[in-house]
Amino acid sequence: MNTSMETQSEVTCPSCKSAVPTNAYFCSNCGKRLRDKPPATTLSRQIIVYFVSLFLPPFGFWYAWKYLKRVDYESRKIGIVAVILTIISILVTIWLTEGFINSVSQSFNSINNFNF
Repeated sequence: MNTSMETQSEVTCPSCKSAVPTNAYFCSNCGKRLRDKPPATTLSRQIIVYFVSLFLPPFGFWYAWKYLKRVDYESRKIGIVAVILTIISILVTIWLTEGFINSVSQSFNSINNFNF
């Protein structure tokens, strides 16, 4: 009778050369990291990612890249939404900044027109 442990394939740790299950994140013998742990896809983590993407736009790309590198659908979906929110936030910031600069410029122009 085969158990799940027997059917799992193993890889060799590059550091200590011991056999390690393919789904392991760390070597059980020497503790060396074998691969990165996937990012969390919980609702609370999604809220944090979307909040950062919307209110701190450049940093949203870092989260998006982290989630887009994963192969599972849920992580990639979070990454795509983070990219979209970051781009929207950047465009809104540019639009508001342009409006503010134009408003200040018009105010200075009207003040200069009254002085002369």
